Amino acid sequence: MARAYTDRRRFVGTVSGLVKETRPWQWYKQGILLLGLVFSKSLFDPVAVTNVVLGIVAFCAVAGATYIGNDILDVEEDRNHPRKKHRPIASGQVPIPVAVTFAVLLFVGGLGLSWHLGPLFLLVVSAYLAQNALYSAVLKEVVIVDVMVIAIGFVLRAVAGVVAIDVYLSPWLVVCTFLGALMLALGKRRHEMIVSDDPAASRATLAEYTEETLDQFLVAVLAALVVSYSLYTFFRGGLWMMTTLPFAFFAAFRYHLLAHTRNLGGDPKFLFGDPPFFVNLVLWGLLVVAVLYEVPPRLLEVIA
Repeated sequence: MARAYTDRRRFVGTVSGLVKETRPWQWYKQGILLLGLVFSKSLFDPVAVTNVVLGIVAFCAVAGATYIGNDILDVEEDRNHPRKKHRPIASGQVPIPVAVTFAVLLFVGGLGLSWHLGPLFLLVVSAYLAQNALYSAVLKEVVIVDVMVIAIGFVLRAVAGVVAIDVYLSPWLVVCTFLGALMLALGKRRHEMIVSDDPAASRATLAEYTEETLDQFLVAVLAALVVSYSLYTFFRGGLWMMTTLPFAFFAAFRYHLLAHTRNLGGDPKFLFGDPPFFVNLVLWGLLVVAVLYEVPPRLLEVIA
């Protein structure tokens, strides 16, 4: 009986570890796929919404497989990291053979769902997987390239959201997504450098970065982001979309402030726990939807 209890406990621990390995707290990243749905004015199209939701599930599956694969490859490096050493694979909670099997199931399921959404969507997902494979094998050790590749991963998510509903891919969506993701990636590197006693032991590129250099990169990317979004509102968004500029500027500046004063750059999900940032994000989203779906002009017509 004691053995059965031990086996059951071990099984529960393994399942729990596998779930943790898929990083459920990182699933919010797949929300980038919603950008195409919102900005193409397809938010109230049930077919488009269904396709994007399926696309999000597909990306969660392949991303989970990728996370597991990366942790298997980085198991020795993670064991030297102050936080990553507690991950299920690095700590030994999940045996590597079990992790490999689960990753394959996620991989096959994600690709199958991607094929269901169309060959072009599958192509984007394949590009995402290739990018992750290159990152894990080589590019994560190339300074500057490492953060740019992470940003490209977010761009591919945004492109996937557009492809899933077969609408026009705006270059502004690509540029702003890339710059926003690059800003977050640089903030993460800065955080890793600060919290680690031996940064180079946990990530090779940290031996070449300096805190001052990363701060300069952050400011440059932040400036490019707010300028790019401003140009979008000027040339593509229209007069009403320009009303979203204060919220966009606040979000960028608030992130920069939090990254320096509270070291939140390591995991952007903690931004959602910052009331000013979260409230601003909600207001920006509501205003963008209102502008895109022409709520202000209709209200003015009613008032007139």
